[in-house]
Amino acid sequence: MRVTLPQQELAEAAKWAARQLPTKPLNPVFVGLLLAAAGDQVTLSAFDGETSIHATLDADVAEAGSVVLSARLFADITGSLGKTDVTIAADDTDAQVETRSARFDLAALPLADYPTLPVAPATTGSVDGAELATAVAKVKAAVARTGEGSFAGMTGIRLKVVGDRLELTATDRYRIARHTIPWQAADGGSDAMAVVPGHVMVANAKAFAGRTVHLALPAGGAGTVGFDTGRRRVTTMLIEPGLFPHKLDGLNRTSQATALFDTEDLTHAIKQVTTVNDGDKPIWIAFDGRQGSVRARDTGSAQVRFDADFEGDLDDIDAAFNSQWLLDGLDGLTGRIAFEVNTPQTPAVLHDPDDDTYSYLVIPIRDPHKAAAP
Repeated sequence: MRVTLPQQELAEAAKWAARQLPTKPLNPVFVGLLLAAAGDQVTLSAFDGETSIHATLDADVAEAGSVVLSARLFADITGSLGKTDVTIAADDTDAQVETRSARFDLAALPLADYPTLPVAPATTGSVDGAELATAVAKVKAAVARTGEGSFAGMTGIRLKVVGDRLELTATDRYRIARHTIPWQAADGGSDAMAVVPGHVMVANAKAFAGRTVHLALPAGGAGTVGFDTGRRRVTTMLIEPGLFPHKLDGLNRTSQATALFDTEDLTHAIKQVTTVNDGDKPIWIAFDGRQGSVRARDTGSAQVRFDADFEGDLDDIDAAFNSQWLLDGLDGLTGRIAFEVNTPQTPAVLHDPDDDTYSYLVIPIRDPHKAAAP
């Protein structure tokens, strides 16, 4: 194999591929990066046993072929080179990475040992890559960091096709983040659902921005899912769909009262009062008439008031929340927003009253012994 291509594109693709791989894999073959040259393109592929990623680059291919190199070493080398053309020459045992001023000799990994890469199911529809990246950014905070047994599904982001919308939902039992984006079904496409590992979505969402992403969602939500932009492709094993708490779809969004205020006002108030606690302590949010307030107490006490319209069947409300959970939800919103409430012990919902694409449900801290009002 002998190919020449620009350093910037090669280094970016190699870095993207390498960071998908585990640092200490159970199988040594998973440290490898497969480079395959054919026609006028080179494809870089990485696989960790569950997720495969592929980056396709235009190249001057003098000799077609394939080679497997250490992914992180190759990424470090190509990232260290200046903006120039890079030539890669390889046979079954060795590879050379060259520029006008530098040369690196590398040992190739056994090509015969490299696993067969998974194939994604047929494309079921497409979305805008930038909108997908935004949706992932808004729901990722609600993805559970760890989960075993019946909670394993909460480490994923559920993708659900509903008519002409793709709905992304994440939950860690304490909050539910949901965002929808336009969906263009492929010919013969229908409603579909898949629970994708959250870390895979988060690690790769930005790589799809600026492109149309073709999704391959399997029937029944089991097996593998594929994301393909033509230049970047990700295929990964899905989380068993039955492990995701689908009963969340039936949660009642009715509320007894709604507070309306500016996102920045509440965000700023929360950040101000949490200077007196360590972040694990609750904050208290109250609404009454045309005013809202946030209170906290730990090493000291603090209270910040802000303008808010409070409408509905309640005269006032005072409830305790985890400050970071609220900030995570507010991060996905801008401008004037709504905070729907019922009682201090029932979930509240943050959303934009003029835009139904994003909502964030958060559970208050219910134990009065752990969250005594200051």
